[in-house]
Amino acid sequence: MKTLNRVLVVAVVVCSLTGCLFQEPVFKEGFARIDPDLNGVWAADGKDGDPRKMEFAVCAALDDDRYVLNHPSAEKGALFYEARLLKVRDRTLLQLRLLASFNDGLPKAGAERYTLAWVEKAPGGSGMTVRSLGGDGVKEKGAAEVKRLLETPSTDWNSLFGETTVLKKLQDKAD
Repeated sequence: MKTLNRVLVVAVVVCSLTGCLFQEPVFKEGFARIDPDLNGVWAADGKDGDPRKMEFAVCAALDDDRYVLNHPSAEKGALFYEARLLKVRDRTLLQLRLLASFNDGLPKAGAERYTLAWVEKAPGGSGMTVRSLGGDGVKEKGAAEVKRLLETPSTDWNSLFGETTVLKKLQDKAD
């Protein structure tokens, strides 16, 4: 469960990079309960290894089965998501629903507000990898079709998800 929770935050970072794809949720049931270990501040290495270009995400439990995620934290372009964790074919997914953005405020009626991220524990346990939905396999497909593809054993998930991002959880400040 710890791995699943850490995956959630990683997914938020990736999803915010690609944007939302659907007006309706891909999954409506089968969500996991929150794990307190997911709460905290997460960081992705800076572009080209430059620590000045690091991106941060903040994850906090909203209730027993949802998180609020903020990415990129501390920036004017910050996005706020409701995040829900689930397992499909023994893989961990995070379904994100855009709640608001710093620049645009609340989403407009009928806006595309939902997306998914595939999260996995990184080799060696040093962090998590996250891949956002948005590969060639999802172009011009609706939420129901994407759900069917994800649940079909013969589907190659590499065609559905984009590039990989690695996140590491930062230590909380001591009191």
